[in-house]
Order: sequence, then structure tokens, then C-alpha cells
Amino acid sequence: MNNEINQILDEIEAGEELTCENAVILFDDKNLSVTERIYHLADSERKKSVGDKVSYIVNANVNFTNICYTDCKYCGFWRKPNDKDAYTHDDDILIEKFERARDFGVTEICMQGGLNPQISLDRYEEVLRLANRIIPNVHLHAYSPAEIDHVQRKTRLPLEKILRRLKEAGLSSIPGTAAEILVEKVKKKISPGRISVQRWCEIIKTAHQVGIPTTSTIMYGHIEETQDLVEHMKILRDIQSQNINKDSKTGFTEFVPLPFIPYDNKMGKEFGITEMASMDYVFKLHSIARLFFKNHIKNIQVSWPKIGLDAAKISLNLGVNDLGGTLIEENISRESGSEYGQSLTPQQFNEAILSAGKIPVQRTTNYQIIEQDDPDFRHPKENDFLILGKGAQSGTKDSNPLTMLN
Repeated sequence: MNNEINQILDEIEAGEELTCENAVILFDDKNLSVTERIYHLADSERKKSVGDKVSYIVNANVNFTNICYTDCKYCGFWRKPNDKDAYTHDDDILIEKFERARDFGVTEICMQGGLNPQISLDRYEEVLRLANRIIPNVHLHAYSPAEIDHVQRKTRLPLEKILRRLKEAGLSSIPGTAAEILVEKVKKKISPGRISVQRWCEIIKTAHQVGIPTTSTIMYGHIEETQDLVEHMKILRDIQSQNINKDSKTGFTEFVPLPFIPYDNKMGKEFGITEMASMDYVFKLHSIARLFFKNHIKNIQVSWPKIGLDAAKISLNLGVNDLGGTLIEENISRESGSEYGQSLTPQQFNEAILSAGKIPVQRTTNYQIIEQDDPDFRHPKENDFLILGKGAQSGTKDSNPLTMLN
């Protein structure tokens, strides 16, 4: 371990903010002892910031249309209007999905779809109201920045007005997807038809201004370079700093790294990507994210549908404090080739968290802990859940991340 690296790690341990330049240096260093110390510092920061509770949310995923004109290279979910398996769900199908989610005791409905030219702003509002009618007081986490942009292009209404209308219809928060990686030169290569970095930031900032919180994400493990990862995270940190300085009640609730799944989409073939990011890359990104964001974004989530529950469990000792959701009927990862199934039960989450030496808690979308005796929430029982597909693997005995590095 050289003196420069030692100094960077000592500065982090002393509580100094991790600079972009130093984050790049840490990412690129391959020394095992450096990696071990990064993991240790990230875990210490996690404990200091959020304690030993690891959270999850009981939620359902509803994709209401897979018709899309964007043709993103990395997406295996989208369909053309005339494809045999293209769909746009009517109210009857949506009601069935919402009722099923209600019976599972979900506290959150995640809704996203393709950019379907036939769906109007009125319809987006109707779907929100329908969900709230079937599941009163459910948190509706819906409509990515790409979908918001799509609506504005169709209606030509001011962005703020669209967001206020959706909020009035029941929109509770917005997923921070469609970011991919917030570096224009990379974004144009992997998703040339998607919204620009500037546009994504504009929509996210406007949502925060009108009182709609969002998540934040990054898609990695494709053609990005280390500098791109750090530039992306800096943009997020700067946006969140503005919220903190304004004493805003909204902002980013979490940061979710999403590894690219290369198997059933154009992008994997075009760029010759045959495997997902290695576990050392996955773990190191989550750890450095914890150190980089510190108190700016306190919740670092790992995506079990992308990497599986075994690897997700290991990350709980590397800076991660959230396992995400039960995700009843998750389709997007599956249709890009993920092998880890579509749903998990609270019991599976509890077992994984306990085996990592942490305290499992169920949470709301805004990271409020749901107490077991809270009368406002129905806590699902194990037999409430129908596990779809293979399901994520669990039960890894070895919690040492260094034994899983590829």
C-alpha cells in the first residue's frame, strides 16, 4: 500500500469527504489490502450513518405496457406495437394485479412501462387513481424521468404542471431510472434514443422542487470507465447537496447500483459483453458509493434481482443497508436474462439479513421503519406469497467477500 493510498484512506477515516480524484484512485487500485480497508471503512461508515438495521420493503412491480419506441440497446423488455407479446393492460387486468398486491400486504406499488405513444397524461393519472382506489394509502413509486419526458413531449405542458398533476393523482415518488450513466458520451453510445444527462437532471430537480422524492441509480458493468462512475456519482451528490442546503423535505431517498445484464439484448452483442460485472467490481462500487455519499445519501441499496441474494447478503458487511423489495412480478431484469427470479418473501429477507449479522426491518418507501404492532400495516405471512420463477439463491455460509471475488 503506497503512501498516497494510505493518505486517502486515513483522510476518509478522519471523516473527510471523498473527492472525485481520490475516488478514481481507489476504484483503480487492485491491491487486496487496499480493497480490504475500503470494505472496512465502508462498513464503519454504514454503521455510523444508519446503524445495524438492514431494511427491505414489501412491494409489487406492475409493468402496464411493454410497447416502446426508444429501442434501448440494453433492454430486453420493450416490444414493438405489432409484436405478438406486446401488451398495454386495460383496467380489468390492472385491477387484478393491484388486488393481488393488496392481498400480499404490499406498502408500495412500483409502476413503469415502455414509452408507448398511445398512452396519454390522462391515462397515467387514471392508473394512479385506480391503484389508490384498490389499495388505499399505498405508496405509488412510478414513472421514470424518461416517461415524464415522454408525457411532456406529447402534451407540451410545463414540466412542473405535469408533475403536480401526477402528484395530485397519487404519485408518491419517482424511480431514478433512465439515468443509465450520467456521462453524455457514454449515454449516447448505449442509449442514443434516451433522454440526455441534462434532461434527466432537470426532471429530477423539478420533482424535488414540487415535493416528489426520487431514488437514484447507476447502470454499470458495460463500456464505462472509472472516471464515468465517479462523474455520475458527483452529479447525484451535487443535486442532493442542493436539497440539503435548502432544507428540502424531498430529494434522493437511496442510491441503487444496477449491473448491466448482457444476455438477451442488443447491447451485449454489439459491444461483445458476454458476462456481468465481477463480484469484486460489484462490491467495490457499493463500498465506494457509501464512502462517497456519506450523509448526502444515507441509504445504499443492493439489487438482488441482478446479482442474487447470496452476493447481496455479502454486501451487507461492505456498506449496504437495504435489500430493496419483494418485487412481486418483476419483469425487466428477467427479460434481459437475469437468473434470479421474480420475487422474494419477507422470510427470505429476514434469514439473509440475520445470517449477515444484521437486524432485519421492514420499511416504507421513505425509509420509515414499520413496527410489528403498527395497526396501519398488514404484515404479510410467508404463505401469502407465491414465488414466481426460480427465486434468488440464499443460504451462503461464507460471508467473507474476499472469498467471492472473481
